[in-house]
Amino acid sequence: MTAKSTVRFPLLLLTTLLLASCNFPAPELARPEQPLYVPPLGPTATPLPTFTPNPAAWIGLGAEQIVPSGGYAFVPLAAIDESMMPLSLEINGTQATQVNAKETLFFSLANEPSGESADVSACLQEILNRLPADIANFSCSAPQPISAAGLEGLQTDISGSLFGEPMLGSLAVLHPDGRCFSLVGMAVTAEASTLWQSTGKLAFDALLNHVRFLPNLAACQVATDPTYGFSPENPIRLGSLNLYDGIARMEAYLNTLRGPNFEEIIYSRQNPIYNKAEQIVDPYEITYAGLSEPLTLYFDLYTYESPMAPAGFTCEAAFPLQQP
Repeated sequence: MTAKSTVRFPLLLLTTLLLASCNFPAPELARPEQPLYVPPLGPTATPLPTFTPNPAAWIGLGAEQIVPSGGYAFVPLAAIDESMMPLSLEINGTQATQVNAKETLFFSLANEPSGESADVSACLQEILNRLPADIANFSCSAPQPISAAGLEGLQTDISGSLFGEPMLGSLAVLHPDGRCFSLVGMAVTAEASTLWQSTGKLAFDALLNHVRFLPNLAACQVATDPTYGFSPENPIRLGSLNLYDGIARMEAYLNTLRGPNFEEIIYSRQNPIYNKAEQIVDPYEITYAGLSEPLTLYFDLYTYESPMAPAGFTCEAAFPLQQP
């Protein structure tokens, strides 16, 4: 009897509480509605400009290089893209070549003798005839007129396959002083078209726009005898009938003489000496930019021979000295 009453009591209590909660009086004051918080408007942010690459700004140039045997000078490429990696430079005879670090862009400048009747069209055709020997499936566009280094020339686009990779580039030809000057540029990679249009063509134009031609080399005769001018026994013979103009003749010679890369000569007259043949010769101390130690050239003012530049030197024109 006692156990049965213990079980029913909790159920009766729970039912009573639930009924009481249903009759719980509602509050007299209703909860007022609050508006949603809206943050105040601030200044409108200006979006940052989108970066636009400028490949032309990546073209960097170095110091001018002179190619004496080719009769031209040019400003080489120092950098051509955002990597700023330097290009290699090699000068061999009349030719100068540059290659980028990835070996995907090649540039070559050359200035070769041409035939007496040759013109710029003949020069272009001669070079085009040689290229298929190295470039498979070679083709070129119709040549277009260009102007560079004060000359009128021709330029054509070239394409094919080199080293088993697609190749795309350009060839420009000029005809200075009876020579065929050529500039060849090419991209050689699976992405040749993209690389040439984005970078190679800009670098090609930069090279072409910084070429200049040296005075006619045929007018400057260079001695093959290594002792010519450097030995008192084999002096530069500028003699005349009037000894009073001897210094003027020597200095006219020296003002025309140039260093191996057409550097301007700086000279200083020394005291006359006797050579082994008991002849009086006039020494001049010679220097120019890049020369580590001064050189001495010897002159004979009593006899005359058609003057030449000593070995290792050049001249800007024919020496303005006539036979007396």
